[in-house]
Parts: sequence; structure tokens; C-alpha cells
Amino acid sequence: MPSAAAQLEHLDVLIVGAGISGLGAAYYLRREHPRRSHAILEARGALGGTWDLFRYPGIRSDSDLHTFGYAFKPWRGERFLADGEQILAYLRETAHEFGIERDIRYHTKVVSASWSSPDARWTVEVVNTESGARSALTCSWLLCATGYYRYDEGFTPPFDGRERFRGQIIHPQHWPADLDVTGRRIVVIGSGATAVTLVPGWPTSRRTSPCCSGRRPTSWQPRPGTRWSSVCAGCSARSVPTPSPALSTSFASRRCGGSADGSRRPPGDSSAG
Repeated sequence: MPSAAAQLEHLDVLIVGAGISGLGAAYYLRREHPRRSHAILEARGALGGTWDLFRYPGIRSDSDLHTFGYAFKPWRGERFLADGEQILAYLRETAHEFGIERDIRYHTKVVSASWSSPDARWTVEVVNTESGARSALTCSWLLCATGYYRYDEGFTPPFDGRERFRGQIIHPQHWPADLDVTGRRIVVIGSGATAVTLVPGWPTSRRTSPCCSGRRPTSWQPRPGTRWSSVCAGCSARSVPTPSPALSTSFASRRCGGSADGSRRPPGDSSAG
């Protein structure tokens, strides 16, 4: 009598994640092993992974697309450090051009995977993120191309006094599409890659005074096509023992060149702190 695993749908290869890595793996499987069966399991309803999930202003790649992109589909864009929308369009075009999108099973989230030595295969349990229905399938090879972000909930460190803060707290992983920052003072906590792309990504036509706070000093250098003056004027990585959203008014005004009326002091003005 066949085992329970033998009665499930079996594929040679299962790829978890329809982002840049998963799409690339599917291409090479199609090219190098055309007779092997495979599928891409994607928990969300769209391909692109990080480049479809993150929608904050200014999102872009830290790596040039000539090396970050695919060898089988060279990057032809004008900007070698492309923004998120351009990268997402590139991934969609790639998936369509090479038929990879037909391999994707959307709304299929992997919840567990167990290996059986007697059967020499993985049993993968999945849940449909729309209906909640659970099912299972098996595979000989399981490739995780999920990246390192937790898509349903980004990491949020604890902040003392957060419950007393009267402003809005936003995680860049869940950026509101209708966010209006007109006339607001904004503190970006952190001075890494996200902060350095987010701050200059804000529209210049609005009266805002964003700034960065960070535990450690950070160095920047300009890249072609960047409004670098926005970063220099808007970001000042200071040694802040316990960054807090409550710093928005005083920190924005005293440390980042902002003033009470939303205007900006020149970067070299000593009165900026």
C-alpha cells in the first residue's frame, strides 16, 4: 500500500517565493532541466517580493542593476541604481517574457515542511491565504527563496513612552498610500539604507521637515541623479541613546535644520545644532 505522501501531488522542485531569486531559479530550471516539474509558491497575490511589498518614497536598490539583475535578461534601464517601480516592472517583464508567471501559485503560503528519508521527499503543508484551506504536496527538492523579511509584520523595536506619543507612527514596510505629510515634522529613526533613500524621496513641494536619528554616525556620498542636498540637510546621524518618536518636535527643530514654521536653515548654519 503506498504511503500517504505518495498519494499527494508530487513535483521535482518547489520554489518558495516569487521574488527576484525565485523567478531566477525558475528560469534556470526551465532552461537546464526542462523535463523536471516545478512550481513557485507565493503567499501574496503578486510577484516581485520585496519590490512589490515595499512602497515607501524613494525605495531603490543599493546594488547596480547590471549585477543585481539577471544574466539572461541584462538590465537596459537608464539608471544603474534603479528605483523600486523600475525593478518591479523589470521583474514582471521577465516573468512574462520567459513564461515564468505560469509556474506561480499565488496565495499559497508554506506553513511547514518535513523530510522523509524512506520516501526521499519533502512533504510541504500550505494554506490558501484567501480561503484558509490547507493542503499538502511533496517534492524532491525544496528551494527557499523567501529573503529575510517577515512580510506580514516588520520588526518594530520597543520605545518607552510610545503610548503617550500623539503623532502617527509608521513602519516603512507598511507605508500608507494616502499618507499626507504636509506641514509635519518627521523623525526617521535609523540612518541605514532605508532612511537614506526615504528622506530624499519625500516631495520637495510640501512643507515638511524630515530628519534622521541614529545610534551611530553614518557617512554618505552622492550618487548620480540624487537630490543629495535633501539628504545633507535632512539627515544628521547623531548619537541618540534611546531614539523615540516623541523627539519629533524638539529633535526636528534643534538638530535637523527644521524650525517651528516648517522652514529649513542652511546646512552650514551653526544654529542648527
